[in-house]
Amino acid sequence: MKNIISILLLVCSLQNISYANLNELEEFEEEYIQVVNDPLENYNRFMSDVNWQLYDYVFSPMLDVYNTLVPLGFRMGVYNFFNNLFSPLNILTNLLSFRMEETYNEVGRFALNSTVGIFGVFDIATSNGLYANKSDFGVLFGRYGFGSGFYLVLPILGPSNLRDSIAMPLDSLIYPINYLDPFYLSVGVRALKEINYFVVNKPRFDEFRKDSSDSYLLIRDSYEQYRDELIRR
Repeated sequence: MKNIISILLLVCSLQNISYANLNELEEFEEEYIQVVNDPLENYNRFMSDVNWQLYDYVFSPMLDVYNTLVPLGFRMGVYNFFNNLFSPLNILTNLLSFRMEETYNEVGRFALNSTVGIFGVFDIATSNGLYANKSDFGVLFGRYGFGSGFYLVLPILGPSNLRDSIAMPLDSLIYPINYLDPFYLSVGVRALKEINYFVVNKPRFDEFRKDSSDSYLLIRDSYEQYRDELIRR
């Protein structure tokens, strides 16, 4: 949708180009048009196709079964529970970015949802005006001036870039599920988290893909724009 808005804004801008000065056009381009560095496009398109094949023939049928067997209320409770476990990562990276208001807000969210919200199953914080302040080490590096490098599609995990891929192991260190023992319990719980996440968001993924003539470009550009917005926020 943001791409469509950008194109409409660009058309409107071109219609009035005779009235715009060069500086205004440059400011417009900087705000709405982003050139994604994608030197590995051939590999990325190949891996993107592999991931979609896995989604179509393996994950999507499995998600449909899960969606049929598990009630909506339970799915949302699981979704909220795992989202709440991201709060320590949000708190730490916002703190290291010296974003104190976002840090206090995230501490309040975590405390409220973990207690009144029964270990995060109920998102009490959002309904009380404490909205999530998503952040991670990739965002933190971006705030400290590290560029995204180049776009990269990871096997199974999907869209990323060089900076975010390097930061990913640091994110894992802060996520509590990774410390579950024995190891297979951690893997199982993590699988439940991912399955439940994709079930909750499956209609959005399917619609997103169906409405695009080139889902690769749409996902690539949307990913980079989303990450840049988190960094600038």
